[in-house]
Amino acid sequence: MLSISSLALAVVSPNTLTWLDYFSLAVYFSISLAIGWWWRRKKQSSSQFMIGDRKLPWWAASISFMATATSSISFMALPARAFATDWLSYGSAPAQAFAGVLVGVVFVGALRRLNLTTIFGYLDQRFDWRVRLVGAGLAILLKVGGRMSVVMLLPALALSTVTGFNVFASILLMGVVTTIYAMEGGFEAVVWTDVMQVGVTLCGVFVALACMARGVDGGFSSMIATSHSAGKFHVLSTDWNLAQPTVAVFVGMFLGHIFTVLGDQPLMQRMLATSDPREARRTVVTGNLIGMAGSTMFFFVGTMLWAFYRAHPERLAAGLANDAIFPYFIANEIPHGVVGLIIAGLFAAGMGALSSAMNATAAIVVSDFQGTLQPDATEAQRLRLARGATLVAGVIATVMAAFLAWRGAASLWDEYLKLVALIGGGFPGVFALGLLSRRANSTGVIIGAVTSVFVTGLVQTYTTANAFLHVFVAVSSCMVVGYVASLIFGRNDAKKDLIGLTIWDRRKSAM
Repeated sequence: MLSISSLALAVVSPNTLTWLDYFSLAVYFSISLAIGWWWRRKKQSSSQFMIGDRKLPWWAASISFMATATSSISFMALPARAFATDWLSYGSAPAQAFAGVLVGVVFVGALRRLNLTTIFGYLDQRFDWRVRLVGAGLAILLKVGGRMSVVMLLPALALSTVTGFNVFASILLMGVVTTIYAMEGGFEAVVWTDVMQVGVTLCGVFVALACMARGVDGGFSSMIATSHSAGKFHVLSTDWNLAQPTVAVFVGMFLGHIFTVLGDQPLMQRMLATSDPREARRTVVTGNLIGMAGSTMFFFVGTMLWAFYRAHPERLAAGLANDAIFPYFIANEIPHGVVGLIIAGLFAAGMGALSSAMNATAAIVVSDFQGTLQPDATEAQRLRLARGATLVAGVIATVMAAFLAWRGAASLWDEYLKLVALIGGGFPGVFALGLLSRRANSTGVIIGAVTSVFVTGLVQTYTTANAFLHVFVAVSSCMVVGYVASLIFGRNDAKKDLIGLTIWDRRKSAM
């Protein structure tokens, strides 16, 4: 498999786009920037910048939730996986979606009633400021140094593949545009560009699917039949093999993902920005369900790509890396004048997740760090820091994406899953201990979180366990070690009661 840094040069020749395609891209970027500048005119407070003064409609929050959770990783990596193999990895979609629905039904209402700005504010109330800052710091490290870099690289790679642009220049373009509108418009600009971007992405995917069906005799019915006979829709494995995407692995993923969702600030920021607990629950439940539908669509795209090139093997370049299969199709099979729309959809998929992570980083820096270390900061200082944090996050992520392009990686999806489990460690297990146990204390959960990083690293290094299972290992090890350590060190959180902070005390809290 080719390395990422050489991928663009191996796929297509330059100058694939026409002036109409470039015009489509220019319009898309211009609208994104215009939304940012529009919301800057309407906002003056740090609360508006971070959570929109809690006035976000639940349906928009749900779409933004989906855009944040999927990103360009779904747009490229999921079709690539289905093209290369089958649907066995699809189990990750319902595992994550059902975990998210459970979070929405069981936990979200109580957390929304706490009127938090970031989800880490819960940790301060439940434990203390040390746990809050550890979680907030890990979140920034994971989003800025990890996820943001990957979702920037994938669309940049696609643009390089289609146009011959230098991949590093493409990263810079995406990073600059996204940083500007996120810094200018804040949370509301991020959400409403997400809504627009999801529409653009869906249009692009539907156009691509129509072109695939038109290019094969018999259309979708023939392509589906061919794929089915070749086993490309194989979706379930009950083998007890933890190295492969089996039912057992996805059950573990489901259990681990419950509190991974709960501890994800970009996702939870959507429910915190709604007007009441009922709207918050709707946001999380609906966002997860449409996210699963989106994953299903991307797996279907990958299978249809396989069927298309099965019918036209002469059109597939030799030695093409799997992560490039969808942009390769776009570059070579979509009619001129429409390619720009599809590439805009690819950028939209990445920029939604990227801008969400930037704004979440700003919220963490202002609410968790400045709010804890400089609680008397003025409103002007808070707003200035929020914009500055957005800018710094964008710059760092852009540099990290360029580094990842230079380094190369065989599969971006696998690399990202490993990164989530390792850097994030089992810290979501801290939320689990806080909500599920009255005995957990700050010293114990910190010990559990640190231990989980080492446990996960050992599993990744010395076992063949599937990457989908790594988060479960991280979360469960944090919970076990954190609970035992809490018992050993005793209860040292005597400063407050737990009313409204655990599931056992929820009935006593204000409903």
